[in-house]
Amino acid sequence: MNKKKSNNETIDLIVEHELSRVSPEMIDWWWDHIDNSERYRLWHPKDHKSFEWEVSPESAKGHMGAIHRVVEIIEGRPTTLRIRWENPDSIPIKAEFNHKNAASVLNNKDNPISWILHEYQSIPNGTFLRSTFRLPAQVPNSFIEDLKKHNIEEIGYFTEFLPRLYEEER
Repeated sequence: MNKKKSNNETIDLIVEHELSRVSPEMIDWWWDHIDNSERYRLWHPKDHKSFEWEVSPESAKGHMGAIHRVVEIIEGRPTTLRIRWENPDSIPIKAEFNHKNAASVLNNKDNPISWILHEYQSIPNGTFLRSTFRLPAQVPNSFIEDLKKHNIEEIGYFTEFLPRLYEEER
């Protein structure tokens, strides 16, 4: 885990993962197949509580621009997040890898309050994945530590369910 100030207004939380038996193609597929609460809970059975589309990929005419509303446990309490899929090339975090998924967390006026970039590449027997969260600089350290823990667990669950689900549904 790496934490760095990106400027006076934001801080970046960077978490790196090595996933065995999970390919970049499986992760690419996953982003477009999280479509209900049951599936969302596969990704983190303890912290993910619900998932619904506010603007579905069909309504957005594609992945980018779709907005989902989720309830997750953050710092021990349920938190509702509105997350919009973004064009990875247009967010303020620059990707190094070809496989990537970008999102913004929106306020109630549809303005981004933070950014997320998951970027990944193939390695022997799996995938190297880097998650970068660009957060407001005033976010408490306790939140950053809880987000880091959540991300380690969440991405780690890919190895438990994604290879099987990918093979069953493709």
